[in-house]
Amino acid sequence: MNAVQLAIAKLQKRGWTIAALADKLEQANSTVEKWKSGERHPANTKSVIDSLHRIANLKRVPKQRRYTKGSRRGNKNG
Repeated sequence: MNAVQLAIAKLQKRGWTIAALADKLEQANSTVEKWKSGERHPANTKSVIDSLHRIANLKRVPKQRRYTKGSRRGNKNG
């Protein structure tokens, strides 16, 4: 396991979801999922690891959010 995978695993044990981490890192869920699986590595690994360590120091774990299709792009359903 590389350092990014270890940091993500540690945060998930504390209750962070891939979606919450992706939101905090301003990345797509699929990107963070690929980092977790080791399928891909971030272009700037040190920066991502530093960001994950900052997230680990936060006191509160965000509530899990559920998004409806298209809601993240500002589209309104109905």
